[in-house]
Amino acid sequence: MAVVVGAASDPGRVRPNNEDSYAIFVPPDLPEGLDAILVVADGMGGHQAGEVASSLVVQKFANWFARKAGPQRIDAHLDLGALLTRIVQEANADVFQTAASDPRLRGMGTTVIAAALARDRLYLSSVGDSRAYLIDSSDIYQLNHDHSWVAEQVRAGRLTRAQAERDPRKNVLTRAVGVLPSVDVETQTFEFGPGDSLLLCSDGLTNMVSEQELREMVRQTSDLTDAANRLIQLANQRGAPDNVTVVIARYREAASPSRQDWEAETLPGTPAVQRRV
Repeated sequence: MAVVVGAASDPGRVRPNNEDSYAIFVPPDLPEGLDAILVVADGMGGHQAGEVASSLVVQKFANWFARKAGPQRIDAHLDLGALLTRIVQEANADVFQTAASDPRLRGMGTTVIAAALARDRLYLSSVGDSRAYLIDSSDIYQLNHDHSWVAEQVRAGRLTRAQAERDPRKNVLTRAVGVLPSVDVETQTFEFGPGDSLLLCSDGLTNMVSEQELREMVRQTSDLTDAANRLIQLANQRGAPDNVTVVIARYREAASPSRQDWEAETLPGTPAVQRRV
């Protein structure tokens, strides 16, 4: 089976620059055994520092996966979740050291949600409040936890989800890449197969668009790049005070496509492998 991917990113309606970065790595550039590597990073720090932080995360993944830079074959016994965690932790060190060496970048950081698709399995690693959703024929499911103050209060039973949505501290993160010398990475594994769609996004989308609206758009739009653009348009129509990034992937029943097929179906008009590297 081949993986079809669509993506889009936009500064939103308020911010002058886009501090989000994303990356898409697909065959034939990936090591044998991997179907896709997808990354979304939402930078923070202002004055372009957030853009630097998120770009460093994307670059770290490119060092491993772009143009077969990493291992040429993924061993069946390799723990892909552990590999994603290792890459995020290496990125954390890069961001932290870069911020420490340049006063203009001090305090910068970024969220990250990274996914590996291989052999009908989905491996996720995340830090911060960028999200991964599984969308199937019946519902939509958030797969990772938000590492934010309000989300922790909800999990502890001190706030309801409705209260958390209105709380002025909803954007206060409890974990971020690059803020401290080390970071705890949440890693999970799921089954993922035909009929399922994976949506990765920054909180610029989820703060403006409901989960059911996400599901309906992805289920009703066959072209995944079009679906990503429509979701961003919906966020922008509602004011989009933050940058908005969307990456959507699903399997299709087909023979492995050529490189030209991947470029046409992944990100028309832009590099299919990565962005901001």
